[in-house]
Amino acid sequence: MTEEEVNVRCREWLISKGYKYKGILNRGKGQVPVPDGTRNLLIDHQGIRDDIPDLIWVEAKGSDLNLSELLEGFIRVTYAVYQGGGRGYLATPHKEFELLLDRKEFLQAVAHSVNGKGYMGLLDIERGTIAEL
Repeated sequence: MTEEEVNVRCREWLISKGYKYKGILNRGKGQVPVPDGTRNLLIDHQGIRDDIPDLIWVEAKGSDLNLSELLEGFIRVTYAVYQGGGRGYLATPHKEFELLLDRKEFLQAVAHSVNGKGYMGLLDIERGTIAEL
């Protein structure tokens, strides 16, 4: 599954959950800047709901990535939640989701030590499964 396919599914997933979509698939708008005052870090997707105070950040990664590239995506979305609040997910195909789940204890330790403001998880975009951290 290419990263583009993961991106399309992320947008569909956010919209199906009732979120207004911002992100890489909006024509002319692109990725969403993390609100840290620099606008140097961009995240692939953001979902916002008006009916409840809820914000979701999603970083998407495609198939056949190594652990280093997946961890980079996880840290990016953790930083977005740290700076902007809400919840964050690293969205991947099933194979990469399983690779990360094998390191769940480490990811939980990172998320809990860095991010006291929000919630982190992994999203298996092929199956729609969330692993809470």
